[in-house]
Amino acid sequence: MSPFGSPGGSLLWLFSRSLGKYLLTLCGGVSTLMSEPLSMSPEKPKRRREKVLIGLLLFLVVVLTSVEIHLVQRGGHPFTGSLLVFGLLNLNAILFLLFTFLVFRHLTKLFLERRARVFGSRLRTRLVLTFISLALIPTLFMFFIAWQLISSRLEYQWDNLVGDTLEQTLALGQVFSEGLQDKLKAVGNLALRELEAKGGLEGRDPAKVNARLTELVRSYRLAGLEVVTQAGEKIAQSLPSEPGGGAEVSLPSLRADQLSQGGFHRQRASRGIILSLALPLKGSGGNPLAYLVAHQLIPGPLLRQVMETEGQAKKVRSSQLLLRPVRVSHYLTLIIVTLLTLMAAIWLAFYMARELTTPIRQLAEGALKVAGGDFDFHIDQEGKDEIGFLVKSFNRMTQELQASRAQLAQALSRLEKSLAEQEAQKRYMEILLKNVAAGVIGLDPEGRITNINDSAAHILRVKREEVLGQPARALLPPGEHPQLVEFAAEARLAGRTLERPLHLTYPDKTLYLLLKATALKDDAGQDLGLVVVFEDLTELEQAQRLAAWREVARRIAHEVKNPLTPIKLAAQRLRRRYLGKIGDDGQVFEECTRIISDQVDEIKNLVNEFARFARLPQLTLTPQDLNTLVQEALALYQEVQPRVSLEFHPDPDLPPVPVDREQLKRALQNLVDNALAAIKDTGIITLTVKGDPASDRVRLEVADTGSGIPPRDKVRVFEPYFSTKRGGTGLGLAIVHSIVVGHEGRIRVEDNEPQGSRFIIELPMRREGYGSHDTCS
Repeated sequence: MSPFGSPGGSLLWLFSRSLGKYLLTLCGGVSTLMSEPLSMSPEKPKRRREKVLIGLLLFLVVVLTSVEIHLVQRGGHPFTGSLLVFGLLNLNAILFLLFTFLVFRHLTKLFLERRARVFGSRLRTRLVLTFISLALIPTLFMFFIAWQLISSRLEYQWDNLVGDTLEQTLALGQVFSEGLQDKLKAVGNLALRELEAKGGLEGRDPAKVNARLTELVRSYRLAGLEVVTQAGEKIAQSLPSEPGGGAEVSLPSLRADQLSQGGFHRQRASRGIILSLALPLKGSGGNPLAYLVAHQLIPGPLLRQVMETEGQAKKVRSSQLLLRPVRVSHYLTLIIVTLLTLMAAIWLAFYMARELTTPIRQLAEGALKVAGGDFDFHIDQEGKDEIGFLVKSFNRMTQELQASRAQLAQALSRLEKSLAEQEAQKRYMEILLKNVAAGVIGLDPEGRITNINDSAAHILRVKREEVLGQPARALLPPGEHPQLVEFAAEARLAGRTLERPLHLTYPDKTLYLLLKATALKDDAGQDLGLVVVFEDLTELEQAQRLAAWREVARRIAHEVKNPLTPIKLAAQRLRRRYLGKIGDDGQVFEECTRIISDQVDEIKNLVNEFARFARLPQLTLTPQDLNTLVQEALALYQEVQPRVSLEFHPDPDLPPVPVDREQLKRALQNLVDNALAAIKDTGIITLTVKGDPASDRVRLEVADTGSGIPPRDKVRVFEPYFSTKRGGTGLGLAIVHSIVVGHEGRIRVEDNEPQGSRFIIELPMRREGYGSHDTCS
């Protein structure tokens, strides 16, 4: 059964239910579309559909509310009016619930976005709360005022105006009806008493009875008087004939049951309503013999006015039953309008907040994308307000950034190509400088080091990373005169290439360098710095000096050796011939000749040393086991000096090394001889053999715990004829140096810990070919 309780209400309920289902389906589609992620292209159609739905709901609610108010004001049938009003109220409630669903869907979505910390949700929440507050306060204020006005208005209308009018109208009709009935009853009783007083109708002349009835009709302005039997037969009748009694009318006849019942009866006539009163006319026995019927005419206009007044009174009385539903209807209408206003304000708040925050959110997303390098981002939503101008500016900015990025990409491509070419040139120069044997140093105009190749760092004994950016003085040994700095300044002032030798003294070695400096200038003549190229001529100078000393030794040996034998023979001859002839001085003569012979032998031994130094044999390289070679060299010194201990540390993994067995053994023996001479009392001489596969070299060390070598003598210890020993020739270490150099090796001297000296020989482990090598080369 429908909630309206009638077939018409059932149809209205079915219609509202179908409309509600359709609107809910449409709302669901809009909700699904609006629940999708934010995008640029589908946003406008979704908003347009939502606006259409909201506008349709507002239009339907306004139209239905107007119809309700019109029906209430118009009136009509009470039941039908109440049915339509309540039906429209229910339909309004359905539309309102649908509108409320849309609003609360927005509230839920905003809550979820704020909980998920979606960008812009906080600003949207503040805007929504602000708009709702601005709409809520005046709406609630107007609601309470309208509630009071409706309540007081209805109470005043029904209690004062309608109630008084209703009572007066009903009283007026009642008085008019009772007056007519009293008049008709009085006249009827008067006529009835006259007839009964004269014996009734028995024996009376009908003409006289009619005359009396006519007189009564004329006097009381009746419509007529009749005497009828119980069967309804008329005995006497009197109708008005004068203008005062009105025109003659056709009187209706009463039925037998109406006559017997008595009382007043109303019957419709051509000119109005006939009010009839039947009074029994009794006989002597008290039984009714006939009936006296009095008729009174109620004119049509007056009757209609009275009947309309009574109808309106009855309608008002029936409408009093709907006072409470009407009040409820007004209150519901007010509540619906108020809530609709609030919901519309809330929806408008969401709409305005979304219109404000969506571009800001898109701008923020665009800013993040642009910050991430995506310059293709474009915002479709544009307007004519300040936010639209901001969106247009953002789109124009992204377009300009995209164009700038394209130009920058082209410039970057050209720059990368140029840098690649420069890097290739730089790499080529680095490879070239790295593989060149000469040292190369780059100086800026302030004299700071801008570049240095590996050869220069190795020769000058510095680390490339430590000296870059430092003044040129950092390349010199501590305490060395700044010759390099002065030479660089001179070359910069000269503006041309200068060449000069340079000697650098280190604790263990003196370097002989040949410097070439060239000032660098650009096309405009600006000073770009200086490039210094130098060659290490230390070994060349040592070889030249060694060759010179060998030539000197060869000449000394040749020139000195020839007269030594005659001198010795002459001394021996003088001794044999004159020793016996000299008396007291014979002993002195013998001692002098002996000294001459001994010194000649010493000079001859020295000349032989010179000759051996001058004519070192050629090296014959063959693969040798250095461990065995060292042991053989040490075997000659076993128990020679018991106070000196000899230790040997071989390398069992060392492969055969190409060396000249006899020459290398001679070099080791010279080193051991020097070590024995350096040990005064007791000490230790340690020989170590160690291979280094990484550098492809083998290392021989001879360390002693003797007196050591002063730092000032380390740079000259390998020079010919330099010796710190009394009676030494100064050729032992020079020969060792020549043998090592002949093996393409290196030799240096270091301090031993805790005391003494350490001679380190480094030889190549592999050579391209074996054969004879001149030790002078």
